[in-house]
Amino acid sequence: MASFSEVQFAKIDLAATGTLVAAQGAGVKVRVVGLFLVNTSAQTLAFNSGASGTALTGAMALPANGVLVLPPNNQGYFQTAANALLELALSGTTQVSGSIAWVQVS
Repeated sequence: MASFSEVQFAKIDLAATGTLVAAQGAGVKVRVVGLFLVNTSAQTLAFNSGASGTALTGAMALPANGVLVLPPNNQGYFQTAANALLELALSGTTQVSGSIAWVQVS
């Protein structure tokens, strides 16, 4: 049976594709259990397991000042592969800000 860490939080502060949560070590996955973000200009966003890695979501088009909210969900929305970082891929180079709630799954 999987074990879970306490919920951890990280800010989202990107203007290009980047890492939201670093890889957590051998056998450990990152599971997203909540999130909110604001996109300053129209672009598409997607979450990946690993840098330019496996897509965890499809491309999501957000308009200028668009908001994406994933309310708290104990089961989670998606998770990385073991020992993979969580990446937010942006189609543009404009500011995306917010916060992410996540747990380690091992």
